[in-house]
Amino acid sequence: MKMFFFLLLALSSPAVADLEWRNFENAEKTKSFKGRLVGYNPLTKKVTVQRQSTLRPVTFRINLLSEEHRRFVESRAVELEAAGGLRMMFYENVQKVGSTRSGSTKTSTYDGGYKIEIRNYLRRAIQDVSVDFLIIYRKDSTNGNGTRSIKRGSRNLTALVPNYDENIVIGGIPLTSYYKAGSVTAMAGST
Repeated sequence: MKMFFFLLLALSSPAVADLEWRNFENAEKTKSFKGRLVGYNPLTKKVTVQRQSTLRPVTFRINLLSEEHRRFVESRAVELEAAGGLRMMFYENVQKVGSTRSGSTKTSTYDGGYKIEIRNYLRRAIQDVSVDFLIIYRKDSTNGNGTRSIKRGSRNLTALVPNYDENIVIGGIPLTSYYKAGSVTAMAGST
């Protein structure tokens, strides 16, 4: 059985850097480019910025930036380190909740959803994490595209402990499959 969901996820905490596009200026304030901060290594003093014009990351020494932008990058060092130390995996989570038979048709119902697995690879815990999710799916789509439905949610985590998987299970998306004479004739989400 296949389910098709579109999952949007936002992870907000001190662990995620500012994702807005901003202008970065050189030390002399004669040149600038628009980009977003995606990495900083305090040991090598190198900054990685994704350029808006090409969407490619560019890495350079922090002393090439203006004093204002150096302070901005250094203020985000902990967030960038944490964001680089997280791994997120998404798994379909479908559980059969019942089935009925009527003549040659068998109808099975399922509770559909996802499991989000978050792992912290840093050597320290990341505190006060909020995970916001948005799942977009089709319901009543046995004949045609059906209607679009959205499931939103949020989970607050006290801490992401190093080398430990934190699992968030998202359910509550009802699915129904219809089997007729031994073959699948349709499958759709329904409410």
